[in-house]
Amino acid sequence: MAETTTTRCAVTWLTEARADVRKVLAAWDRAELAPVPAGRAWDVVRIPQRVGWRTIHRLRGDGTPLGPVLHTATHVEVLVPPGTARSWDAPQTSTLGAGDFIAAPDPAVVAPLTARTRSWIVAPTEPLTLTAPGDLRVAYTAAREAMKGVRT
Repeated sequence: MAETTTTRCAVTWLTEARADVRKVLAAWDRAELAPVPAGRAWDVVRIPQRVGWRTIHRLRGDGTPLGPVLHTATHVEVLVPPGTARSWDAPQTSTLGAGDFIAAPDPAVVAPLTARTRSWIVAPTEPLTLTAPGDLRVAYTAAREAMKGVRT
């Protein structure tokens, strides 16, 4: 991987997460996903894909600071401050914290690009900004309410 701003940012982000930086960068050089641990620098809130996208649109529309967000085949994964996983309780969501991993594409893989059905909606930046759990909960609740009665 050539040294770029994206690479420097990735190294900082991976180091903060206590990932094996060399293994992750090597996986990304092969256009593969890499395991990056949650629970140190951030936790993850997983939201079902359809309501997850609506949640992200609400956060953006409100001008809320938005940290990294990963799009998967089934979910939207939002990076939130560490410790959030222990106290998060919202219907139809799940969390990742200490001991869990995300399968992360290179931060340069931003939608509409994908790597094995994953892409960043919002890629990690330096310094790493995280989505506030309270803001996420408000947007998620509003997105769920707006979807009531909407045919899937």
